[in-house]
Amino acid sequence: MFTTTRRSFLFCLGVPLLATGCGYSIRPPYDNTVKTVYVPIFKSVTFRRDINLMLTKSVIDEIERRTPFKVVGREQDADTILFGEVNFADKNTVVENPFNLPRQLTAQMNVMVKWQDNRLTGEEADKKKAELPAMVSELYYFNPELGETSQLAFQRVCDKLAMQIVGMMEQPW
Repeated sequence: MFTTTRRSFLFCLGVPLLATGCGYSIRPPYDNTVKTVYVPIFKSVTFRRDINLMLTKSVIDEIERRTPFKVVGREQDADTILFGEVNFADKNTVVENPFNLPRQLTAQMNVMVKWQDNRLTGEEADKKKAELPAMVSELYYFNPELGETSQLAFQRVCDKLAMQIVGMMEQPW
């Protein structure tokens, strides 16, 4: 008898607490006022061919997959613009086999990213444009002896960087 009363008391106490909520949400905290994003092809100052195209495609795919934002094809149609520049893209040998051939390598990329709001005007826009871009870096280990190529490794790096960049588009807590 006592346990049934206790359970009903806890239930009656718990229902109002759950109904009021604590401000928690299971959805990512993206800005609801932003509807569209324009992502121009990222610039590249490296000698690795088409790495900027791979990264741009990965970022666009990740935005479409994870966010409520729609990627548009023209700057004029977008609420915001996501700029990026690949500053460093290289691979290095970590482990060599007894015949001095690479056994394990790393693929590394550094990217500068800036998310600009097109809706701002006047002094607010000038202040936002003066902000410095954020630097994002990623490293991936791969093994050529197991059939992994450097092209595949750099695609994985681009995918990981895209996840980081889109994660940075969330609102701060």
